[in-house]
Amino acid sequence: MSPGARGAGDRAPSPAMLTRGPHFFVDPVAGDSAVLRGDDAHHLAAVLRARAGDPVSLADGTGALMQARVVALGDEVRLAVGERHDVPPPRPSLTVVHALPRGRKLDEVVRRLSEVGVDRLVPARSQRTQARLDGHRAARATRRWRAVAEAAGKQSRRARPLRVADVTPWAQAFAGATGVTLWEEARRPLRDVLAGLADEDALTLAIGPEGGMTEEEVRAAGLPAASLGPTLLRTETAALVAVSATLYALGRLG
Repeated sequence: MSPGARGAGDRAPSPAMLTRGPHFFVDPVAGDSAVLRGDDAHHLAAVLRARAGDPVSLADGTGALMQARVVALGDEVRLAVGERHDVPPPRPSLTVVHALPRGRKLDEVVRRLSEVGVDRLVPARSQRTQARLDGHRAARATRRWRAVAEAAGKQSRRARPLRVADVTPWAQAFAGATGVTLWEEARRPLRDVLAGLADEDALTLAIGPEGGMTEEEVRAAGLPAASLGPTLLRTETAALVAVSATLYALGRLG
């Protein structure tokens, strides 16, 4: 068995199997009713052509997963909330610190990391980052990444959406972190480093930009460096490969 992996009988049911119908995120629901507004209401009513009585899946972002049904449609969609499930947070939690790539490459990274179950993403400025996001541009990009994460979370029926942090300087992104820095010059394979981290409650993976990380940045992260193999991967490919291998080794995927 891979390091930290659990037997199939130990895994909680997938949130995708607990509820039916299109999946939406809502604010915490205290009673037996909920309301969809704005784009969500339009998508359910006009695009999906829902009707009264149709099933809808709801998650409040804190782990509550609810089976609801449509009561009334219009500019707002009113829902009756029925069965509820409390989905515990996955362990270990997984954060990815990803150096800013060129253009909108991080949009696709956010989408894929959300689909496979990463818990938190920290976009970071590194020495070789070519994308210069400061002030309003950084805030605008962060809002877009959060919207992408929420959309991907709906599609993949997550109980909690991927959390996207503000753009952070590289050296400040690893305070108190335990995990791995993925570096093309590392000698140790990722599986060997993960074997020593199987009992941690929270892990961080560090991914560099297109030009790679400097030795100074590898030291600044304070995490053991590991290799993904003999070929040089694009930064957006490296993120998905590293995350998939880590989640598999730790029993959260596969």
